[in-house]
Amino acid sequence: MIASAEKPLFTLNVFTKEPLDFVTISLIEQCFSVKTTIKKIPKRNWLRASNIKFSPVKIDKFTVTSSFFANSIKQDKFSLIIDASLAFGTGHHYTTKFCLQLIQDLKKRAVNPLKIIDVGCGTGILSIAIAKLFPSRIIAVDNDTHSVEMTKRNIVVNKVANYVKVYKSTGLVGNHLNSRAKYDLIVANILYKPLKTLMWSFTKNLSNNGFLILSGLNIKQARHLKSISRQFGFKVIDEKKEANWAALLLRKIDCKRATPLND
Repeated sequence: MIASAEKPLFTLNVFTKEPLDFVTISLIEQCFSVKTTIKKIPKRNWLRASNIKFSPVKIDKFTVTSSFFANSIKQDKFSLIIDASLAFGTGHHYTTKFCLQLIQDLKKRAVNPLKIIDVGCGTGILSIAIAKLFPSRIIAVDNDTHSVEMTKRNIVVNKVANYVKVYKSTGLVGNHLNSRAKYDLIVANILYKPLKTLMWSFTKNLSNNGFLILSGLNIKQARHLKSISRQFGFKVIDEKKEANWAALLLRKIDCKRATPLND
């Protein structure tokens, strides 16, 4: 429990493989004026536990389930079997939901991107969804090893491994990536600060008239990114908003206007 002497502010749960010694606990309590409560958690299969937690969710054509529920519902072309473990992206959060909706909106607009990169792929849910909608070549990248491994596992389970290549990478820079590659669609469901930092790379690596989906934003951050995106020659095509979360669908219109941000 993290708290002031008078009134609790919030609770912070810390998990460790080895128990903390008495001296360490005492130092933490004295330095930060907090009270600690220690509880031993029994060993369990956390992967299975996370799969049970995420019940099936319907997002337009897509039905997203974990492997635990997969046998209990009818599977079809638009079924996504997604196990998460430590990776992000099950369709239950607005940020992933918005991306899945915007991907389907592109299909409705008769847009058919051939070369796509999913930046910060997490579980690989967006790459898998794209592979089921478009006859495309997809690259999925993440800077987290757990996410890369879960994506590799999930693309096999969903039978799209022939269409999706998965690499560990920070942004659009990595040993397996062509720094000059041009993509017809870039999808990035991460956070505001890295999105803002990556805008120049997105512009440089997006083909003319290509599309960019940005998510992981609150409404205020989305408003800022809309303004920034215009400096890079993007046009706002669509926006999803709900419960203070937002996602943007942008199109690269004028690459000559693009200039790197100074901050």
